Amino acid sequence: MVVFEIFESDRSTMNNDSLDPQTARSLREEFSVSQGEFRVILIGKDGGIKLKRQSQTRLEDIFSLIDAMPMRREEMRQKSENRKSEGKK
Repeated sequence: MVVFEIFESDRSTMNNDSLDPQTARSLREEFSVSQGEFRVILIGKDGGIKLKRQSQTRLEDIFSLIDAMPMRREEMRQKSENRKSEGKK
């Protein structure tokens, strides 16, 4: 998971690494977030927007949504199968 925190006048980050102001501005433009607006945007591995809210969102709700996505379900299934096959050795 990659987490971006984009701020108007504070340090913007990608996974706690600083982003330059132009990149932060470009991301705000890309996702149509105007000055003074708050957004939570969840983007799937396929590049599609899975969640877009203008209010704070509980992490539990975000992770539940992620866990329900087909790619994530397949990833969890494969991890489970790998654990089972490792246990048989």
